[in-house]
Amino acid sequence: MSKILQVGWLPALGVVLLLSLSGRIASAQANSEGIPYLRLSEPKRILEQAQTWEGDQQPHTLSVVELNRGGFRYWGYYGLNEGRGTGLAFSQDLVHWTKYEKNPLWKNARWTSVLSGADPRHPGRLHYAITRNYDTPQSHIVLASSDDGIHLKALKVLVKPQPAPRNRNQNPNLFRDPVSKQFVLTYYSGNDNNHFDVIARSAGRIGDLAAAPGRVLLHETSILAAPTMLHLKPGPGGTKGGYYLATEICPQVGPKPTDVEWQVKVFHSERLEGPYRPVSNNPVQTGDRACLFQHSFQGRYYGFQSHRLQTNPIDVWEMEVLEAPLP
Repeated sequence: MSKILQVGWLPALGVVLLLSLSGRIASAQANSEGIPYLRLSEPKRILEQAQTWEGDQQPHTLSVVELNRGGFRYWGYYGLNEGRGTGLAFSQDLVHWTKYEKNPLWKNARWTSVLSGADPRHPGRLHYAITRNYDTPQSHIVLASSDDGIHLKALKVLVKPQPAPRNRNQNPNLFRDPVSKQFVLTYYSGNDNNHFDVIARSAGRIGDLAAAPGRVLLHETSILAAPTMLHLKPGPGGTKGGYYLATEICPQVGPKPTDVEWQVKVFHSERLEGPYRPVSNNPVQTGDRACLFQHSFQGRYYGFQSHRLQTNPIDVWEMEVLEAPLP
């Protein structure tokens, strides 16, 4: 199982609740606009070679930045499925990867999201949003930074632990909005049972995300988590410009309660603040696939997702890469 198991736009609680309800109504109007997601390639397995520190866990998420350091163009930060720590891997083509021999970079860390260029005074500095105390009532999200991409320094708590009954704050994703130039943090908040919110915060400086109010972009009573954001320009072939919010879901696909399947569901909005509506070709990934990290490099789309291979006696996962041309 991909365990999961206000953007300072609207400070008034009543307005937030009203727009949250509007977003839910819009989400229920599935495929109302007929906007398709990108046509993705067949998945390819990556990061196959296990390292000793990974033990019985496997790479589950991969967030990538273009650095051109140490003889490699791309640096990728991967997290394990049960939160044991964050590892680093290098690539020249985003398909073939070499793991850093001195992993892990951090322990008690899951779902690392990396962003470059957030501090104009230190253009080479990287920033990270990371889940700590994963799968506990104390799960929360921290902000970290690194000047060399290897030694991480904790800066502050971005999202504090959530009191019961909604006691999960995790799955962070850092995003720089190319339109407003704001820094955006999206994450999952809920109880892993019947309350699942995708929340966004926005700020002009990345450190200010900690104090920014949150906005509910999506709400469901069944699994909806792992949000990552991508902005696309309009293009040929029906590709509509705007914001594409990828999430993971786990619907029942058979007669038994245990007949469930992890899938990737994508939502679209012309505005960052929403409302978000499902794309026309949902689910965009099936077959026990989840946690899609969306990237754009050199005019091409690259997505990194996890694929569940088996469930007994424990979940076993592998990492995959998807590609697509961009408009």
